Amino acid sequence: MALEDVNQQLHAIVSEANLPFADIEAGGVSGRHVRYSHGTTSPDVPPGQQLYLVASVTKAVVASLALKLVGEGRLGLSERVTDRISELPRAPFRSITIRHLLTHTCGLPDQLPGSGQIRASHCSLPEFLQLVGENGTDYTPGADCRYSSMGFLLLGEVISRVVKQPLPAAMHTLVFEPTGMQNSWLGIPADRDDLFDIAVRCELPSWQSEATDWDWNSVYWRRLGVPWGGLLSSTEDLGRFCRMMLNNGKTEDNVPVLTRATVDALAQEQTRNLFNLSETTWRKRPWGYGWRFAWPEHSASFGDLVPRTAVGHWGATGTLLWLDLESQIYVVILTSTPFEKSRFVLQRLSNTIASALL
Repeated sequence: MALEDVNQQLHAIVSEANLPFADIEAGGVSGRHVRYSHGTTSPDVPPGQQLYLVASVTKAVVASLALKLVGEGRLGLSERVTDRISELPRAPFRSITIRHLLTHTCGLPDQLPGSGQIRASHCSLPEFLQLVGENGTDYTPGADCRYSSMGFLLLGEVISRVVKQPLPAAMHTLVFEPTGMQNSWLGIPADRDDLFDIAVRCELPSWQSEATDWDWNSVYWRRLGVPWGGLLSSTEDLGRFCRMMLNNGKTEDNVPVLTRATVDALAQEQTRNLFNLSETTWRKRPWGYGWRFAWPEHSASFGDLVPRTAVGHWGATGTLLWLDLESQIYVVILTSTPFEKSRFVLQRLSNTIASALL
């Protein structure tokens, strides 16, 4: 299929769904690339460089830094979280390991009870951490696999303490800069207020309908840089990240960012080997370390034609990233329409690209 035809098909899907913004980049081992852009915040922003709040796609990128530290011998997956964050109450947190955080088996909830009110109070990340400690766990760590943004709050704090700098700075120096991701930010820095004007504004989901100064578009949220969903990035930058992963952790200029062993660990199924996890859970919803598998039969799959070996993540703001080490292809789709509304559109776009590149 000619790439012009692919772009026409993508545009037809975007137009039918009435998406105000959509930026797409994908590539394959053959060297073929798909690039599509619809909607812009400014005529001065080139296609592919539009800035989006990518929500939970953040988790996959943060997980890569955690495994980078593992590969450098600075962190161990079997370490207890309480050994790194000593102020957490030892019961019930003493049995949570770094591996539990990365595989969503840590026992912590996705969001804290009263999440809207917590955000409305402009809660800081240290205050979030304190609330997580007070709230405790929902189940015994390792006994189930339940999606946990609060687990990534703890993971981000562990990383920060290991590298002895704030997580946004660590992401910049250890991941973004060596990968060439010049347009990526874990929270908008204090000296870059210009980014608020050029970043795409999200359509808000129903649970944020009455939000004013704490929703996805607020200064508070976009500056906070939460490790579970605060990354602002572009298709161009995330494409560079994916190509680095497909190139065994090295950039196109041969700059090492991760090791091959690290990339393999991120993208290999890790939940099967957790002792207390049921077979039904790891068979139907397998995870790597921070990277989810395609889950083809799941309503939130990456698409119907995506290889079962693909790993990636979706984001609640209407984003999707996946890559497959076997077929050497990647797909990045960024929109501003909440996942609850755009899920099937994202899957259709993903199917179209997979059909063209596989």
